Amino acid sequence: MTLLDANAPNARQQAQALTAANSEGVWLSNDAERAMRAGDFDRAISLQRRALALKRRAYPELSIQTAISFNNLGEALFRAGKLDEADEYFQKALAVRETQGPAQDVAATRDNIGALREAQGRFDEAREIRLRGAEKKQMLCGNYDCPTHQMFGLDELSACSACKSVFYCSKSCQKQDWTKRHKPLCKGRAATAQTSN
Repeated sequence: MTLLDANAPNARQQAQALTAANSEGVWLSNDAERAMRAGDFDRAISLQRRALALKRRAYPELSIQTAISFNNLGEALFRAGKLDEADEYFQKALAVRETQGPAQDVAATRDNIGALREAQGRFDEAREIRLRGAEKKQMLCGNYDCPTHQMFGLDELSACSACKSVFYCSKSCQKQDWTKRHKPLCKGRAATAQTSN
């Protein structure tokens, strides 16, 4: 990142360039979100990479703004099945968010890592990362499309009765996530446990 010297002759132009880079990064990230929702993961990844590059020009590497892009790129990579690379970006986002907040963003990244751990078959680690927010009532519903978008305490959520690694705010959210995402992972875990016994 270029640090601005307010007394430099071209300070105004530098500030305008940084603002433009940030605005373009936000636009690219929003376009990437639309591509991801449409199932075009390669385009979403490409757009998120470009957004991150612009954010890195405008902000320090370990800023809240770059953490947003780290998390968004992690989500796109995760949905594309690139689990190791998604993990790398989620960890970068979490490192920033745990020290700088905000709490909702920390909870979102923890839940993303939890979903990633489920996909990797690491259910105990999925539970552990999600439970990090329990004490401060900073847990999210495990349904990515939960309409509440709010944080909960553990006492307000119900765990999956089979794997106990994901938590839901309602039966409706649990059913929706079961159908869209969790069922094959949870059933695969149960089948693996039976064959290893």
